[in-house]
Amino acid sequence: MFKRLGRIGLAALTLATAPLMANEDTPQARERWHQAIDQRYGVLSDASERLEASAIRFCQQPDTPHRKRLSQDWMDAYQAWQAVRFVDFGPIEQQSRAWQLQFWPDRKNLVGRKMQAWLAADQPPTAEQIAGDSVATQGFPALEYLLFDEHMETHTLSQPVACGLMKAIANHLADGTSALRSDWQRFAEHYRTTRSYTDATLHGALRALETLEDKRLGDPMGLTGGAANGYLAEAWRSGRSIRLIEGTLHGLEDTFLPGLKTLLASRGKAELADDFRELLDRTRHRAAEMSPGLAPALDDSAAFSDLQGLYVQVGQLRRQLEEIGGTLGLVRGFNSSDGD
Repeated sequence: MFKRLGRIGLAALTLATAPLMANEDTPQARERWHQAIDQRYGVLSDASERLEASAIRFCQQPDTPHRKRLSQDWMDAYQAWQAVRFVDFGPIEQQSRAWQLQFWPDRKNLVGRKMQAWLAADQPPTAEQIAGDSVATQGFPALEYLLFDEHMETHTLSQPVACGLMKAIANHLADGTSALRSDWQRFAEHYRTTRSYTDATLHGALRALETLEDKRLGDPMGLTGGAANGYLAEAWRSGRSIRLIEGTLHGLEDTFLPGLKTLLASRGKAELADDFRELLDRTRHRAAEMSPGLAPALDDSAAFSDLQGLYVQVGQLRRQLEEIGGTLGLVRGFNSSDGD
């Protein structure tokens, strides 16, 4: 039912229409993209700082209101990352920054094993020690373990080692996202004046939809050749997988779409951006109305039907953007979802 028949595919975006891109530069689109991405990195940095402050407050006064605020600040910062996750070029490529923010997929439960090892230590790590450790200890999934994993029943989060570990990870996140935004701002002139970053930005959005369809939905749902497995979903410990997907769709709508519309309008194809916006908006609203977790839906026929509907719409979005890429002469020699 869900097999994609006859889709264009990224590998099919060839040189056939490349002269359109080669002969026409559109720096206005890159200007809009740069400004929107800068704003999004600013939101991520601010949210990460609030998360760090919330972790400190909880450790000072570990009561229920501070715990709820901490969990919400974690979710807000995690969603802020999802909204700009499609940017996979530029400063984010340095020092495995994307992996530092989100170590996923984690088929070997490295996050759990690393957190258990730190929790068994006599002293909590410093932020410097976290920075020098594995990426599995440095980001949102590591904090999710401390906040939501069932094994934390034997390690109260308010205990000195657990709280110190949480504060060190939150500090590393805050420092890292602040540096990321500063580096993006320094990257501005190069991005704006380099034609190839038009393609790079389009590729980034396409890869985000590829990953969303094939890895973030298809794999845990059992639609890509393996059995359904909720542990393959993002944020399965907290039951927030769909909220992260909603964040990605919001970021594409808020941060990627304006520059795309500028680009298409310059080629007399503004209606393609309108069509893409309409489908993207419907898909985001669908995700927003769904229950937050993916794993529980695997055992609930009605919820799984909703999940299938989301999967289909994401596939439609992906194909629509592939067709837009073909219209713009986007050159692609491989399908990025072929490798992992």
